Amino acid sequence: MFSVKLLAAHFFICSLKKGVFSGSETPRKLQFVRFLVTVNDTWADPPGCISTIATPVVPVNKSENLQVGECDHGPIEYTFYTPGKNYNKYTVSLIFHSSVIEDASPPTCDLSWNGTYLVPKSPVKENPDLLPSCFVQDSREGYHMTSYWFHLLDWSFE
Repeated sequence: MFSVKLLAAHFFICSLKKGVFSGSETPRKLQFVRFLVTVNDTWADPPGCISTIATPVVPVNKSENLQVGECDHGPIEYTFYTPGKNYNKYTVSLIFHSSVIEDASPPTCDLSWNGTYLVPKSPVKENPDLLPSCFVQDSREGYHMTSYWFHLLDWSFE
């Protein structure tokens, strides 16, 4: 009976691993990513500021200085993980060193995905976001909230 339970546990763990990488598949090396970055800084004097940009290519282990309209600016950097978090193949953990956030940690979040673009599952129902994305809010001086949306727009593997 013990060996059956051990075999079942081994099968379950191997099945989980196959969801991340199948036996012959080797982890791919990421070359670069591009992000869509949206900043909502509408707490400021009317009309406030909301802006979205597509970043230039950001190579692995490099940072890129961003100007998000008139709302915010600063360098963005990321770390690439494979296998990714939560049973995903890949995760990009990003940090945006915002000029708006002065006395708190910079906005950070994780974008996890399987390495491909998603496709809509239904032409008539609302679909979840098709790009890997994350949302975070940070405050300036503990009072004014600024919202950030990050989407993984493009990537390239070697």
